[in-house]
Amino acid sequence: MALKQAFTPRLCLIYAAMGCLTALDNLLYSMGLSYLPVSTNSLVCSSQLAFNAVFAYIIVGQKLSPYVINSIVVISAGTVILGVSTENDRPAGTSHREYVVGVLVTIFASAIYALMLPLLQLIYTKGFSKEKSSFIIVLEVQIAISSVAATFSLLGMAVHGDFHAIREEALFFHSGVASYILTLVFSAIGWQAYFLGASGIIFLSSSLMSCVFMTAMIPILPILAVIFFHDNFSALKGIAMLLSIWGFLSYIYDGYISYKAERKAILDHTT
Repeated sequence: MALKQAFTPRLCLIYAAMGCLTALDNLLYSMGLSYLPVSTNSLVCSSQLAFNAVFAYIIVGQKLSPYVINSIVVISAGTVILGVSTENDRPAGTSHREYVVGVLVTIFASAIYALMLPLLQLIYTKGFSKEKSSFIIVLEVQIAISSVAATFSLLGMAVHGDFHAIREEALFFHSGVASYILTLVFSAIGWQAYFLGASGIIFLSSSLMSCVFMTAMIPILPILAVIFFHDNFSALKGIAMLLSIWGFLSYIYDGYISYKAERKAILDHTT
């Protein structure tokens, strides 16, 4: 596949807007993680599935079946439970106000990311013709958006003087400066691979399917957070995790039913 007209002013403007949204989204996710335990943060992030269903319906005409609506309701309920259950879950030194702010900015970040997925699907369907390989297109879009996001973030860090703070943070990192640098490098590589995979699924299937795959890891993260970071795992957090699993399975079942219906229609058409 190839661009209808490579890097037109309109397409460059779209890449710039998506890159700035990505940088803002990363900032909000980081703010939320600084106020919330990893387990709570990951469960709140499951709200992106509900937001994505709504945005995909509005932007790309994604159908909302009863199973999808059920998923939106139960995932939203789990997020509300986490938002109001602040006792015994706040990290040391975090106030009630900071905890609530952490929940709110994480929800906002999830909404922005959920919005970006159908927008990316729209870019793939409206901005390209069918002549170049799909991998080239996905890689091209990923590089353009990530480059803008990185530039925007670096400018913000330079203005705010964060490069000096990074040097201090590296010096006081408990495993040493080398481990700090390796953590940053492999985190960057891992996130790029993650987003590239998500973009590939959007290109080959839909933004909704991509969001479903990303949400699949959410029930695992709280357990890993308890094991490696010794997060508190309260009963309410367990309920929220079960609701997230319920919502995810509801999405999967909806996809299964849709697949069976499409397959039946194809078989009926060929016979």
